[in-house]
Amino acid sequence: MVTLKRLEKRMNDVEAWVKDFDTSQGPAQTSENLNWLVGQTRQLGERLQQTEQQAIQMQEALQQNAKIVETFVEENELVQDWQAYLTKLQQEQENAVQESETESLDVQEQAEDGKEVGE
Repeated sequence: MVTLKRLEKRMNDVEAWVKDFDTSQGPAQTSENLNWLVGQTRQLGERLQQTEQQAIQMQEALQQNAKIVETFVEENELVQDWQAYLTKLQQEQENAVQESETESLDVQEQAEDGKEVGE
């Protein structure tokens, strides 16, 4: 009799847990999760648009600055000097030698066998 009551109590507890689980994980919760995901996706889209607009603005600013520099160079008759400078930079990049960095390499020592393994 005692075990039957304990079994009934356990079954009631399990049924209550299942009922609570169903209410918290049912269609309403799924709908809330989907709404949250849609909101997050919308926010990501807005951030992406803002980033694209900023990139376009930066590109326009760079183009405008390039035109200003070009005008300055032409007005001050620095075209030949500018071209010579660019040629010098290009030659330096082509002639650059990469130095090897032996200090940054990790050296691993080989583990020694214990005395017991040798015997």
